Amino acid sequence: MRAIICLMLISLLVGPAWAAVDLVTIPSRDGVQLTIYNSEDITMVREQRLLTVKKGVNRVQFTWANTLIDPTSIDFRILAHQDTVDLIDTTFPAGRNDALQWNIQSGMDGKLPVEIRYFTSGIAWSADYVGLANQDETKLKLTGYVRVTNQSGELYDNAETRLVVGKINLVERIADLATRPVPGGEYWGRDADARGDIRKEFAKKAMDYESREKNGKLDDSGLIAEGKKEVAKQGLSEYFLFTIAGREDIKNNEPKRLVSMEIDEVPLDVIYKLSDRINPILFTKYYRFNNQKLLDEAGEEKNLSAMNNLGESPLPDGNVRLFSEYDNQDLAYVGGTATKYVPIGDRVEVNVGNEPSVTMKKVLKDRRITNVVSRQYKRRLNNTYVRYYDLIDFDETLYFEEEITSGKPVDIKLDVERRFDANVLLWSPSEKATGFEGNEPGAYIDMHELDGRVERVDENHVKYFVDLNPGEKRVIQYTVTYKRRKVGPELNTYDRREPVPKG
Repeated sequence: MRAIICLMLISLLVGPAWAAVDLVTIPSRDGVQLTIYNSEDITMVREQRLLTVKKGVNRVQFTWANTLIDPTSIDFRILAHQDTVDLIDTTFPAGRNDALQWNIQSGMDGKLPVEIRYFTSGIAWSADYVGLANQDETKLKLTGYVRVTNQSGELYDNAETRLVVGKINLVERIADLATRPVPGGEYWGRDADARGDIRKEFAKKAMDYESREKNGKLDDSGLIAEGKKEVAKQGLSEYFLFTIAGREDIKNNEPKRLVSMEIDEVPLDVIYKLSDRINPILFTKYYRFNNQKLLDEAGEEKNLSAMNNLGESPLPDGNVRLFSEYDNQDLAYVGGTATKYVPIGDRVEVNVGNEPSVTMKKVLKDRRITNVVSRQYKRRLNNTYVRYYDLIDFDETLYFEEEITSGKPVDIKLDVERRFDANVLLWSPSEKATGFEGNEPGAYIDMHELDGRVERVDENHVKYFVDLNPGEKRVIQYTVTYKRRKVGPELNTYDRREPVPKG
């Protein structure tokens, strides 16, 4: 490792002067914990070590040359024997910006468990998910992975890895703090006494989360004890914390792929979508699953670990790749997508391609123009000429018929989205749309007799949802009435001279 600790035993001779120094062998880390805050390139490191100390003053030197450790964040904690061992002070070697020294007064000889905490930059993670659908497309086996990339300049061996999902606000970047001048001078308008306040709010919150964290527990020696190897997911205010099973060596410039979840029999929905935004007559097939806890046949939540369940926490940003299994157990890639942060209860949807066995025929059956009103207007062009023109109001009603045919051997769910070129107002199942009897312009959509749910998507789009049986043909009929107002805009236009009105 490049971050080095040296321990020196210092004997007190005449007066307060330092005398002979004996170097003592320092053991490697007993464990390290990395908590990666991906959104701001910041990682909290907790190192646990067993130091061998002797009675008297012991000096511990910590260096971080060629790493991205933030020196303003380094914290030294004695985990046991606090009644006989005390941290006297922290000093910085003259002229160096990559080392510090802790002076420890010990009243005992023996092993001393300590923890060193600091922030570093250069460690990041990304998530991806692989799903395998069964033959009848009702269940999905889902495996989640986390790829950790370490470019901090440091090797973290035997590391427990934890990932924070959520966005934090950081005043200054850790990578900038790691390259600041020697402590004791001024930097960026701040003196040495102020450096501990640079990230005070965030550091306090992060340290508080660390001290309250329930997944790692201290054993009798004060070191982190390794528990059951599974993913722990814990809500921390506006963040969620993932603890990956086991311990791994996180080497510098060598990405590591870790398993974050393994879930069997995730309920899978297959949806066939059609939209005017893409293609008005071609259906696209989608796989959909929800980020919610798995239920048994009685509708009760299954007793599963966080490693083997959804709905325990949001799903981080990542790529989803889905495969399907044939009768002979061969696999076929069916589709993939990049997903954004998926909250608990929300869903993941993957486009798996066009579906030619579900067809749509759309026909305009009739068109009627009613309630025509013509009005004449005039507008002065200049001091001599006035323009006369006509505008008209009318209602245009279009009668549509859509024939949908399923060539699938199973029941299917359809999601059809249509676009209209005016502000959409929907009829309810029991009454006309508000404003239909009035003079308000818009597109008044009458789908109230449709056997299925209808919803307004936005100002110009409406969706309807239909379930079809195997091989079924269904005819969907609906009308749209456009209330056209002041259209033309200038019909029968002519100009004529008129005197300018006096006064």
